[in-house]
Amino acid sequence: MSSAALASAPPKSLALLGLSAFLLLGLIYPVLGPALPRLSEQFELRATGAALLLSFNSAGAFLGVVLTGVISGRLSPQRRSLIAVLVLALSSVALAFAPSFVLALAAVLALGFGFGMLDLTMNVWISTSYGGRSAAVLNLLSASFGVGAVLAPLAVGLAGGNFRVPLLCCAAFAAALLVPLLLTPSRTPITPAALTAAPATRQSRWLLGGFVVLFLLYVAVESGVGAWEVTHLKATLPLSTAQAAQLSALFWVSFTLGRLISAPLALRLAPAPLMIAALSLAALSLALASVPAFAALAYTLTGLFLAPVFTTGLVWLTRVMPGGAAPTFVFAGSFLGPVLFSPLIGTLRDAFGPVAIPLTLLGITLAALALVVGLSRRLSA
Repeated sequence: MSSAALASAPPKSLALLGLSAFLLLGLIYPVLGPALPRLSEQFELRATGAALLLSFNSAGAFLGVVLTGVISGRLSPQRRSLIAVLVLALSSVALAFAPSFVLALAAVLALGFGFGMLDLTMNVWISTSYGGRSAAVLNLLSASFGVGAVLAPLAVGLAGGNFRVPLLCCAAFAAALLVPLLLTPSRTPITPAALTAAPATRQSRWLLGGFVVLFLLYVAVESGVGAWEVTHLKATLPLSTAQAAQLSALFWVSFTLGRLISAPLALRLAPAPLMIAALSLAALSLALASVPAFAALAYTLTGLFLAPVFTTGLVWLTRVMPGGAAPTFVFAGSFLGPVLFSPLIGTLRDAFGPVAIPLTLLGITLAALALVVGLSRRLSA
């Protein structure tokens, strides 16, 4: 191997560091949903107030992604990851012991900020470090994220609905990652597509806007199930918070399984038909979730059906808009989904009862389905 190749090869520790970082992200991403009933009791919140916690968390993630795009040319991936992990550790402790609702909002905002910064940084760092093997490495990271997303609600359930212990475990894990991050050699800063780069034509602007809205709607559904399932199950079934949290882990189990199943399906189906089928089935399962006796099963099926949408959509996007800033815009815009729709779900739940949760998610899913159909027809034309 030439000296140039050796110089450009990623450090051997990077794959293990990536696995650990995405496991941490998987643990943090769904933990707020199972914690929502206990936080609501602690601060005497109705669903509308609890929804602010979800909105602030996603707003923080959006800000983290945007700032990462701005500073990526100035700071190496290692330094950006160090900042993100430190923020995650401190904000996890802050949320665990927040004495007031205002401080809890600040903590979830910071938690989202660290999540968004670490998520984008690790994705770009890994995807630009392994050449032709990058896709395989990223698939492995996706599985690591799924494992964390399964463990988080199970941990809340095993702790009897007490979210403090899982959050403190996340803080300890994040703190432990500081050491391997410090030991990972710094490399030339990797700059994702500039956030300021604008599409050149009216057609590309229309397509970019359509994909941004599509991913915004999708993430609103995915995060909405993760955030509100425990609240819905606890209100409609004779379950404790701990039992509902453990059942909600099945959503992430099926979601992870769905990612594995979708890989061979993507070889046989074009992106648009696969997404249309997946969103149609997800809509049916969310309609079934409005029946209390089938709600837990329906949410589990929803995870299976939603699994291929995000990754398949990214493939579709890069095919119709190769290069440029499109993926970065979409990545940042997707975090606005929960910011916009969590308050809507909370308001409708207060007004019409628990059944409003799956029905609102159903409406968002149908909107995403209609947009996929519209994009497909426009591109075909």
